[in-house]
Amino acid sequence: MESAGRRSWKLVAVLAIFAAGYWLAMFVATHLPIRTTPVGDPYSLDKLEHLTAFAALAALLNAVAAAIGFRSWKVSAAIVFLIGLYALVDESTQVSPRSPEVLDWLADIFGAILGTAFFWLVVHFRATSWPAQRPAE
Repeated sequence: MESAGRRSWKLVAVLAIFAAGYWLAMFVATHLPIRTTPVGDPYSLDKLEHLTAFAALAALLNAVAAAIGFRSWKVSAAIVFLIGLYALVDESTQVSPRSPEVLDWLADIFGAILGTAFFWLVVHFRATSWPAQRPAE
């Protein structure tokens, strides 16, 4: 039988590998020299794509931090800040025909905030819906 500590480190490892793989895939996808949306298309989903990609990244990083044991608003704020810095570097290093846009960067940050908020809503819902099991006496 595995100890609780060993199981939790397996969870941390799986979450960390998944988060790192997702982040790497995002980086590669945003630096490929292809244009996924037509220029000037008023019906483009570009900002929504930015928002959801960075929301997922923020939720994953918050899950990794929580699995390690870092559960505070300061850690979540640091994750949003880190993602904001990464998004700035990501936007500024895109290759042609892609171009950096301030609105893309803002969508990235807003996505990070939404992903963090979603993560904490899930944590709160889980804590209130499934209370911790107490050991039998």
